[in-house]
Amino acid sequence: MSLRSLGFAIGVGSLALVACKTAPNSTLQLDGATALADGGKKAKPGPVNELPIPKAEVEAAINRDHLPDYAGPTGVVEGTVYVTGDPAPPLMGKNFDKCPAAADVYSHTFREGPPRADGSRALPDTILEIIPASGYTDAIVREKDPNVHATIANCAYNARTYVMTFGQALEVKNEHAGPLFAPYFENQPSPAVLVATPGGDPVRLYPKNLGRYRMVDRVGNGWLEADVFVIANASHAVSDVVGHFRIEGVPVGKMKLNAFHPAIEHGFNADVDVKDGIVTTADVVIPNDKAAARPASRNLKPLLK
Repeated sequence: MSLRSLGFAIGVGSLALVACKTAPNSTLQLDGATALADGGKKAKPGPVNELPIPKAEVEAAINRDHLPDYAGPTGVVEGTVYVTGDPAPPLMGKNFDKCPAAADVYSHTFREGPPRADGSRALPDTILEIIPASGYTDAIVREKDPNVHATIANCAYNARTYVMTFGQALEVKNEHAGPLFAPYFENQPSPAVLVATPGGDPVRLYPKNLGRYRMVDRVGNGWLEADVFVIANASHAVSDVVGHFRIEGVPVGKMKLNAFHPAIEHGFNADVDVKDGIVTTADVVIPNDKAAARPASRNLKPLLK
């Protein structure tokens, strides 16, 4: 099954990405008043490939139609993700005795901010992706960064969700002053134990397929986990601790913004009109209308392309 786009349904065990219509209380705000500031970075020809596989295999996975690199005008899409409805239920089975600070990140099925006046809360760890609606269709947007960067501090990853373009490596740096950690992909077996020492060089993980991975700790810190999604689309982001996201280098034209949280059944999509050199603001609201959200992480095999 292809993971070329998270705008399509992803069947992963009992988890499915449901690209729902905008909920009645969802908001989409478009504002073209802010100028683009993406630093004018240019992608190198061909795919980013930090993986121990031939570059041709990466290209076949992310650009099977052999499209040229996109070289036209671009804009930025940014905004904030909110959740409405039921609050996150407790996540059972976690023991934080070794590091109580980790409970702030992992004690519930998903992280959320305090309620606003309308009851909505900022929603971190949400994947956001831009795909063409009626805009460009004859070129590919290239990934610029060879690595996705993760950190460990206060006994927790800096996010509970990461999204990667196939070909990137995941660098995990231990900024915690206490124990050692050994992050690895639970559903990609490896005999090597890569230890992230406090303040030392980052551990590098190499997802070998498109799909969903579960990053955990190999030395017994059972609370430490994150979902890692490896896709074939470079126009993506993950909302931060206050729900903010920013996707740069988006081709100009009619686009579709999709949003998906691994622990919430419903998704979100909306049309956005991207303008040259302009920041388009698109706030996202995802309804959580069931008392029990879906678990954020499962022991899953990677999806194959």
